[in-house]
Amino acid sequence: MQKRKLILLLSIVGVLVATIFIFSCSTALSERYMQTVYPVVASMLSFVSGLLPFSLYDVFLIVASLLLIKLIVFAVIRKITFSAFLFSFIRFVAIIVAWFYLSWGIAYFRKDFYNRCHVQEIKFEEESLKTFAVRFIDDANRQYVDCSNMDKEDIRREIEQSYRLLHPALKTPYPNGKRRVKPMMFEPVYSKTGVSGYFGPFFNEIHVNNYSLNFTYPFTLAHEMAHQFGIAPESEANLYAFIVCAGSNNDKIRYSAYASALRYVLGDVRRFLPDDYQSMVSSIRPEIMADMERNREHWLAVRDESLSGAQDKMYDAYLKTNKIRSGQGNYSEVVGLLISSYGIIQ
Repeated sequence: MQKRKLILLLSIVGVLVATIFIFSCSTALSERYMQTVYPVVASMLSFVSGLLPFSLYDVFLIVASLLLIKLIVFAVIRKITFSAFLFSFIRFVAIIVAWFYLSWGIAYFRKDFYNRCHVQEIKFEEESLKTFAVRFIDDANRQYVDCSNMDKEDIRREIEQSYRLLHPALKTPYPNGKRRVKPMMFEPVYSKTGVSGYFGPFFNEIHVNNYSLNFTYPFTLAHEMAHQFGIAPESEANLYAFIVCAGSNNDKIRYSAYASALRYVLGDVRRFLPDDYQSMVSSIRPEIMADMERNREHWLAVRDESLSGAQDKMYDAYLKTNKIRSGQGNYSEVVGLLISSYGIIQ
């Protein structure tokens, strides 16, 4: 009987692996799944998670970790046979993998932004970067506003409204479930690793770190909402966050878009246009530079190098496993997307 169960399980795993492989090889099929099936899945999962004020994703991770530890301990102390351990372990992994990909992970295999939104990619060259950076800094300077006081619920409603208005141009299904912002269960730990927000795919939940400074909050929220809408690459989630925030009627949300994206622009200027870096920095309003420096010091004050390094390595490996070849570097690739789409999608 145990042998039959194992054969059946391995057959199911084989089908699962084949299914994921097929999706990974077909952007068209993955795109169709994300446009038709995923909205239904997102609606069901977000409805369930929306009934509770705490993060089901965080609870899920705790329970899954405890079950795995229990399974390993039982195998070590020989409370279960090796074959029983193997069966349970394979079943455990299969459930996690199936749940992840079918609930959201197929988003990693869909069409990229250029093909999905029919935007012509502009070749990334030093001259195009310089022209864009000068224009972007000029626009950012005009958007500055003091964000000392901020009604986060009002911000959430405004960003939701922006997504509703822009979803045809962004090629995202709407409403695509509900987006209730959940608190992080382990916020102090996440703060030490520099994580300002994350999306929990298993229950379609958005999390934003309340440790974040006000002026970064709208952009972070919009970024995590982009993931909930089925945008997997970090660069594209950054782009969607910028487009949605920059197109808002709320001046604080617009400023958050420019101030948050500016660090990526400056990073590329420093890397590819080192001779122009200082002059461009000096052209930025002092208030914006002060906000950026304050944000840097704010996160460094709680950063734990060991935890942060471990988290970076794990997330880098996770991204590369899901066809994001640049890993963590994918965040900064938003600049190339901005150069190609700036002023086009609004």
